[in-house]
Amino acid sequence: MPAAERAAQPGAAPVLQVTGLDVNIKLPNSVVRAVQNVSLEVRTGETLGIVGESGCGKSTLGSALAGLLPPEAKASGSIKVGGRELVGLSERELRAVRGSEVGIVFQDPMTSLNPTKRIGVQVGEALRLQRGASKAAARSAAAEMLGRVGLPRPFEQLDRFPHELSGGMRQRVVIASALICEPKLLIADEPTTALDVTTQAQILELFDGLSDELGMATLLVTHDMGVVAGHTDRVFVMYAGREAETGATGTIFSQPRHQYTGALLGSILRMETPRKARLGTIPGRPPDLSAPGAGCPFAPRCAAASDECTSQLPAASDEDGHRWSCYHPLAVQETKRISEAQR
Repeated sequence: MPAAERAAQPGAAPVLQVTGLDVNIKLPNSVVRAVQNVSLEVRTGETLGIVGESGCGKSTLGSALAGLLPPEAKASGSIKVGGRELVGLSERELRAVRGSEVGIVFQDPMTSLNPTKRIGVQVGEALRLQRGASKAAARSAAAEMLGRVGLPRPFEQLDRFPHELSGGMRQRVVIASALICEPKLLIADEPTTALDVTTQAQILELFDGLSDELGMATLLVTHDMGVVAGHTDRVFVMYAGREAETGATGTIFSQPRHQYTGALLGSILRMETPRKARLGTIPGRPPDLSAPGAGCPFAPRCAAASDECTSQLPAASDEDGHRWSCYHPLAVQETKRISEAQR
């Protein structure tokens, strides 16, 4: 079922609830404020897309939610999965959560898989560690899950090594490993970046189907607005470690309010774009998060910026769950123009 037709279970408590999350990374001569005051939630059966340019904090946010931050990074605030607080847990306690409650899929399957271990061992490993399953039970479950993620002849794949599979097949193995314990939450960090367009579409459709089948919440981290367009229920636009705009996917694409969101949508290449037309770009580059300014972080790159934009962060506006923080939100006629350009 397409993401736009799915809905979170009414009245269900959030599977993932993040409140006031900060992630600071200590460097030899500075501190990088990679994530700043982020709050979000995802419910059962719902897919939330986290989008933004490279360097905006998406992957750091995903790593924080999975408890995979490097030693020099520290998270503060609250991260709850199934009502359990993760911030402050020991590494041993976090290992018990990863794989069991939270599944993780990264963008490059070759770095996610151990080249010296057979596929069956790697897929069934979490089941043995988290559930105490026997080798035989884990092997059988691994074959079943490989079949569920669309890998052909799953029993034949159990004794193969990662290098013997194609990129798309390896990514299906990584997904099977993440889902073998049927977690409550799946975090997919740029899961299709290393794949060709056809395989990318297959993997995204697979996520859609598994989200419904397993009844889990999904967090899809990507820089590609086209990916979130047809495969998410809501979109969280992130810039400079902060929330820029959040809303239902259809609303974000048809009625964007933040200037940054509008700029992202304006830079999408479409089939109907004339061959000689210049692709829209965003001038400048994301700010240095080791020395954040006092105002809106997008102000130096924003054509609509004024003095107040550079002096103080804008307050958040909220219209029925559609949130944005911008002193000069896109007007109705501007959002209409952007929406028509998407057609």
